[in-house]
Amino acid sequence: MSIRFLICLVLAGILATGCATSGKKPGKPASRASDMTFKKLEVAGVRLGDGKGVLRKFGTAKRSALSGGGREVYEIYKPNSYISMLVLTFVDGRVKKMELRYFKGPTEHTYVTAGGWEGLRDYLIKRFGPPTKTGDGVTQLNDMRGLTTGYAKFNGEWLFPKAEKRIHFISLADARGGVAVITFLDTSTRKITPAGQVAPPGSIGFNPGF
Repeated sequence: MSIRFLICLVLAGILATGCATSGKKPGKPASRASDMTFKKLEVAGVRLGDGKGVLRKFGTAKRSALSGGGREVYEIYKPNSYISMLVLTFVDGRVKKMELRYFKGPTEHTYVTAGGWEGLRDYLIKRFGPPTKTGDGVTQLNDMRGLTTGYAKFNGEWLFPKAEKRIHFISLADARGGVAVITFLDTSTRKITPAGQVAPPGSIGFNPGF
């Protein structure tokens, strides 16, 4: 079963039943996060600001039809055992956006491994602080089609104006399946220098793969 067919299957099941947006109340803007916080952020060996050479790490990297308009988009299926798909957006040859996708379906279980929408939400809060805003009105940053915010279990954003970074997390789920997408975006206009090696985050009982 192809990953694209699985995505459509999972979304079709979730959207057929629908569910209400929920989650913790939004906290204060997470402005305390610094540039160092994001220099320590690594997803399957990729960091914001890395050059296109990182694609050589993945034999499954495939250029997406979404490329164009000054950006190059690549889809990487199973960048590690914890993430179903990693979507990298390059601008001026550097990683501008990282999109992590998790699924629960007949052949994909990364959504469960990552702790479900509640586990992912709590992991983000523990690492980056409370979200700046949650609810149906939060604008999505991902390139995945079919994620209707009105059906979301959680839809929220973290804004870091000083670090010039932004995080968005949305999840839809029901008894038959689930999908979650975490997006890390560099909002700066300057070119980014790749960070050095960092230690992996501590384990908290489940693994979201970053």
